[in-house]
Amino acid sequence: MDYKPNFSEFTYDELLDAEKHIDKDAYPERYAEVIELLNDPNHTSQGKNEFFEEIEVSKYSTFWPRFWAAFIDGILFAIILYVESLIFGFDYTQQDKFFQTFNAIQLGVYAVLMHGLCGGQTFGKMALGVKVLNHLDESEIGVKQALRRESVNLVLNTLSLILIVVVASSIETTGTLSTFVTLSAAVLGVVAITWVISEFVTMLFNEKRRALHDFIGRTVVIRT
Repeated sequence: MDYKPNFSEFTYDELLDAEKHIDKDAYPERYAEVIELLNDPNHTSQGKNEFFEEIEVSKYSTFWPRFWAAFIDGILFAIILYVESLIFGFDYTQQDKFFQTFNAIQLGVYAVLMHGLCGGQTFGKMALGVKVLNHLDESEIGVKQALRRESVNLVLNTLSLILIVVVASSIETTGTLSTFVTLSAAVLGVVAITWVISEFVTMLFNEKRRALHDFIGRTVVIRT
């Protein structure tokens, strides 16, 4: 005996799945019943709302994809830095703060250009299937908006680079650090740490997982 499902008990998601997979030619009556139930607002209104709410939540669940995208971009820049060291003849070490900071600035410029010119995606985001879009209408962003999004990171890293040069120059000239330089380094360090913590806090405690730089850039990251 051919089993006939009770489509009236199906959820909206299950009805969509049935519509997609049912054999229309072999079971035209069943297909017609599924379509009728899908078009019946009294039957699907609640389930339909729950279905689209789940899709909406899933679309913005980007914490781990963004994390691994940044990891991939970091590997890419480690390779770039190695090539640069070969071309320009400097030795990069983990203790070399100047080149670490310079590399961070390059990474920021890379993010601006890729997000602004390549549909809101770096190579890492392409690999993980996420992209940066305008928060208001989820349209693609341009270089100007991408620059605003990365502005704080670029400013902090540029100031750090300047401070590193000043510290090196001060030690070479006087053998000591002035109170102003020492205080500036301490303040900049506190600001940088506060910024990083704020990024994680804002990302974890809003529905669209927007980090602080997303609020500044008026952007949102979604799954593609």
